[in-house]
Amino acid sequence: MIEARRDPPLPRDAASLVVGAIAAQAIGGLVPQMSPLVIGGVMDGLSLSERDAGFVASIELLGLAVTAIAIAPVLPRFSYRQVGLVAVALALVAQAASIFSATWASLALLRGLAGAGEGALYAVSLCVVASHSKNPDKVYGYFQVIWALGSVPLFSFGGELTAAFAQRGIFALIAGATLVLAPLLLLIPDSRAKSGDRVAAVTAQASSPQLGVMTLVAIVLYLTVSAGVYAFSNPLGDRAGLDTSAVGYALTVASLVGLAGAGAAALFNVRWGRTIPISGFCVGFALVTLALCLSRDPKVYVVALVGSAVIYYFSIPYLFGLAAALDRSGRWAAAAGSAYLLGFAAGPLVGGAVIAAAGYAGLAAVSVAIAAAAWALTMIVIQRLSTTARTAVPDAAA
Repeated sequence: MIEARRDPPLPRDAASLVVGAIAAQAIGGLVPQMSPLVIGGVMDGLSLSERDAGFVASIELLGLAVTAIAIAPVLPRFSYRQVGLVAVALALVAQAASIFSATWASLALLRGLAGAGEGALYAVSLCVVASHSKNPDKVYGYFQVIWALGSVPLFSFGGELTAAFAQRGIFALIAGATLVLAPLLLLIPDSRAKSGDRVAAVTAQASSPQLGVMTLVAIVLYLTVSAGVYAFSNPLGDRAGLDTSAVGYALTVASLVGLAGAGAAALFNVRWGRTIPISGFCVGFALVTLALCLSRDPKVYVVALVGSAVIYYFSIPYLFGLAAALDRSGRWAAAAGSAYLLGFAAGPLVGGAVIAAAGYAGLAAVSVAIAAAAWALTMIVIQRLSTTARTAVPDAAA
């Protein structure tokens, strides 16, 4: 499959843009990132089943997704900074209250409120990069580098806190991290995007809504199965003979090694197009999913978990970058964040339901099949974008 040749490298983005966007991304994505420990903590602290714990997690993740979807079309009209500050205030209040919640019903309500604030921040992080950055794919790669580095201490402390204090420990850690990162949201720019490269602008204008919908569906499908497997890392580790603390350390190692995937995405971005990297991570996801779900060997579990982290950190920048290529105003990128969060919200629920119905072997089969469907959709989008870009070059030169 042929893709259009890239233009020469563009100047670097302002550090304030990158740091502010990373802060919004980190706060908005803390709970999806820490979902295995959140689910494990809720199961232990409130004595819930896998399905019920997955439902509680999905409430918050659904709140993230719905909020991001709702504000994506209108977000470029508002101050990114003001939206971020209001959102982080809501998230902080809900996070702090969750620490002291002792019932399933109250916790579900509070996590839904937290999800609303986190969803707005997540949408801001993607939209501000797509509309202001000269190379969105590269900045999205930076996001994953920060996630890989930051997850090392988060999982290290999170595993211990969850083992000692169940859900209260992990919620306290998330609230503390949110409070530390909140001041960096002041670095988010308020100015509207300036017109960029003419070829990119023509390509974005020529991109049909159908391509956007196909991209969002592909992201939802891939993230649903990715989150469905990832959310049950703790129970999968238990099947392999590891306790919660050991799983936390395994996740720490996975995040550290996963830096290789994030670094590769930031370094290469779309130097060789998107077809090869997207195909590669879809195949890799299928292999590590089969290993995680079908093997009970602790060594195989750890190796597969590390591999899944590398693949995850490598894959997300390409999916977000594909959405950013559709519309330089940032609307499709914000919508891509909604799709990402929707997939993450559905993942624990779908994963728990599949496990209850067909066990972990069933989870492996369903995950591989859905990932293949997501790959097919992205290949169609890439091919049509490439055709549009080749047509747009003479028009831009005219």
